[in-house]
Amino acid sequence: MRMRPRGRGLSIIAGVILVGVLAGCATPVGSADPSPTRKGPPPASEEVPETVATPTADAGAIARAHTWLDSASVPEGAVRVEAGDVPAFHSYVGWPCTPVATLTGYWRIPDADAVDTVNWMAANPTPGLTVPFMPHYPAGNTGEMTVGQLPTPDSQEGIVFDVMRIYDGSVVIRAQVAALAADATCADPGPGSRWGAPGQG
Repeated sequence: MRMRPRGRGLSIIAGVILVGVLAGCATPVGSADPSPTRKGPPPASEEVPETVATPTADAGAIARAHTWLDSASVPEGAVRVEAGDVPAFHSYVGWPCTPVATLTGYWRIPDADAVDTVNWMAANPTPGLTVPFMPHYPAGNTGEMTVGQLPTPDSQEGIVFDVMRIYDGSVVIRAQVAALAADATCADPGPGSRWGAPGQG
């Protein structure tokens, strides 16, 4: 009866496990493959970003989003600031159509009234946009308030402005901007449903 050295079987098993672990490391952590049919990691020739939220918007959508943000109509005295210079907002807009170009901008107005700010923005929309739904907030409200400015009343793009008063008495404004690509399509909201206008609620 032939005897095999005891350690050899364990060495083979350990080698197989090691190969499997190293093969798993070849897939970048957090990578996402947008193709629903391909199995395994994408070819090395493809660059895959760490997060893929939506398909890439075209140059026209990106330019339109920048134009809307750069020309955003805000009250006199509003100063453009960075996201880290204002408290976090609790709401957000989930744009239902893709591809879409999105941008966000922030402003601060010292010693201002939040309701007056929202009402002014509803009455003075950004050039090229309209306010299909006028906001109605009670005087003295300091919570988050919203006004949507859209190219047309049924658009799923434009700017949603959020406004709130903060601890130091100033008002902060956030602009969530979205511009749809020429080939954008919208997700199905479900039987008998339709998407509400951005900023309506």
